[in-house]
Amino acid sequence: MAELKVYLPKELDKRFRMLAMSVYGYRRGSLSQAAVQAFTKWCEEHEARKTDQQPKDELSRSNSDPATRAEERPGIVSSAEGEQSGSANPVS
Repeated sequence: MAELKVYLPKELDKRFRMLAMSVYGYRRGSLSQAAVQAFTKWCEEHEARKTDQQPKDELSRSNSDPATRAEERPGIVSSAEGEQSGSANPVS
């Protein structure tokens, strides 16, 4: 198990401790059980929001693929195209 130290406002700390102990009992580990439940719920909610914000077809794309990135930004000309168009003009 990992250890995590967090800083809470006094009122939230008091509420959390009282509720955790009333739910899990006044024994060792009750705060940890409540914290695991709270962190799990928080992570699940934020992971769900993240996937809801992205269209499903974007989830399968790889951001490391240059061709995919170029398709996402059609107004940007790649350096290879710029060199080809520039070589058509004679230099005096």
